[in-house]
Parts: sequence; C-alpha cells; structure tokens
Amino acid sequence: MEQELTHASAKIVGRIDKKVHDVSELRESVDGWDELTHSEKRIASRTVDPVHEETVYNVTTDRFHEYLVDNLDPGQTGTGSNLTAAYLALGDDSASGTATTDTDLNNRLYSEEVTDHADNGKDLLCSTFIDSTEANGNSYEELGLFTGDPANLANSDVFMINHTTFSAVTKDNSKTVTFDVTLTFSDA
Repeated sequence: MEQELTHASAKIVGRIDKKVHDVSELRESVDGWDELTHSEKRIASRTVDPVHEETVYNVTTDRFHEYLVDNLDPGQTGTGSNLTAAYLALGDDSASGTATTDTDLNNRLYSEEVTDHADNGKDLLCSTFIDSTEANGNSYEELGLFTGDPANLANSDVFMINHTTFSAVTKDNSKTVTFDVTLTFSDA
C-alpha cells in the first residue's frame, strides 16, 4: 500500500519595485551628485522621492524550482549549490507574457550585475541601480534575475530565476532606475 504524502503548500513570491528618478531632481537634492560614485549614487537616490514608482509580481521559473529541489536532495551531485542571483536583465517584449517554462526574457536587451543582496532568512532582496549613463536608448518592460551573466545561458549553472513584466520605462540620460526584486519563500 502506497503512503499518501500530504504537506502544506508553499510558494515563492517575487515582488519587483521599480523606482525612476529624474536626474535633474537628484542634482538639486543631492550635493555633488555628478561627482558621486555609482555606489554613492545608488544610496543617495534612496533619499529622494522617485518620479515614478511601480510594484509588480513575477513567475519563478521551472529551472529555479528544479535547482531548489536538487540542492535539497542529498543524492544529487554537481548541481551548482553555490549559485547566486547575480545578474538582472531587462527586455522590451511584455506582450509575449511570462511562463514558468521561460528560460530567457522574451527579448533581452541589457544586463548588469546585481548591485546589492540582503536576506532575512525568508526573503531575498536583490537590488540593482541603473545610473543615468547606463542602458540608455531602449524602452524596457520586462525583467529577470539570472544566476550568472545571461550571455552565458549555454552554461548549465546560468539560468533565469524569475520573469516579470511592468509598465514601460524609456531609459535615457535624464533618469536613473532602481529595481528592488524581493523573492519571498512563504506558505501558499
């Protein structure tokens, strides 16, 4: 007789907070804005109210779920247990939607290493600050976190963790954008 396994459902929720700042407002509000380092600008921009703010939610990918299961199974080997949410990538095709089977953005245009990580044991925050000099010339409306440089997706240790769409932000040198991606592991 087979024993039926029962358990409480759990899920991974991803919340993405997008904050767009006008560089002219940052220059007025932060002394010496243009002389600050990338890291100093990231910190200083958090003290100024954004001109646009949006919160959206994502799907986490099947490959991410497999990674978690494999790393909890002591019988698995070589599954890259030291992977991190290393890169944030942006694309411009929200119309194609998102699915747990996605392995890349619908149309990836830009990627950058995640600026900051923080965790409290149940939530992982991956924050990426995009300066006014970066990622210009495109209108972005989709985002994903990757375990490495998405240009190397052929490497089995590099995969997309999550995928979301949001209202388009046209990136130019008049604005900065901060993406705070929070992955929360919680009961369903």
